[in-house]
Amino acid sequence: MFKLGEYYEEEATRVANYLRDAGFKVDVKGLVTAQSEFVAFLQGKASELRERNRILERHEKFISAMKAVLEKASNDEELMDLYLAELDPDWRTKRERMNEKDLEEADEKTRDELFESLAYSIVALDFAKDLYNLNDIKPGEPIGDLLDDPVINIHLKSQEADPEDPLLNERLEVDLEKMYVVSIDESSSALFRDIDEDFQENYYQEYQLITALGLVVEDLLECPEKGKMDIEDFAERCILDVGSRFTVSVDASLVAEEIARSLEKRGMLKIKGNTIKWKA
Repeated sequence: MFKLGEYYEEEATRVANYLRDAGFKVDVKGLVTAQSEFVAFLQGKASELRERNRILERHEKFISAMKAVLEKASNDEELMDLYLAELDPDWRTKRERMNEKDLEEADEKTRDELFESLAYSIVALDFAKDLYNLNDIKPGEPIGDLLDDPVINIHLKSQEADPEDPLLNERLEVDLEKMYVVSIDESSSALFRDIDEDFQENYYQEYQLITALGLVVEDLLECPEKGKMDIEDFAERCILDVGSRFTVSVDASLVAEEIARSLEKRGMLKIKGNTIKWKA
């Protein structure tokens, strides 16, 4: 089987349906994947970190924004909404514009501004969540002097971390999630011309990969060798250059045996030991 990619369940189903509609033999398997990240940060009172010049202007804005909205919120979700609105009154509008259609229609400058706004919001929320958890914040309750000198986290690049710093904290974050691998039978890649145009546009990289393998299989099927050949000669047939000014170069020689076995299942050839015999 030829692996196309890993997707979340809904998208994996969508990809598989496109390909099955085109006549492909498709396999979808779930698996657990893990992503890990090493995080280093300084944790301490804001006053301590100010003395070290570790608090930037944006951090001061984050603290001020939280102080301004804490008593107005009735729950955690509302608190974060009000917090982001305090930092950027237009953040909701910008979030709504972060969809595929609007991004395609926007000019490069506008797209850059939207992505910059999104990145800023992510940083602001990360800071706010730490601030919330470290200082026992409760939305809607009187703030008093709770955030006059709060405990905060200032994240560092790993190379900036000083192991001897008493304020240094380090954490290894591991996220596990279920993904779905979509694979196709190698021989069915020759059907690449039958794939829906929407798939070709929305999954262009996958379509390129299918086409590359499909060109090899198509060439094998259109010009089969007469009689017998060994697997080494078959592997040579799996190296292909197509085109003139724009050339597609495919080297599938290392997976020649897998391609041959896929074609054998379709009754196109017979494998015996190191010998391949094409069927008439």
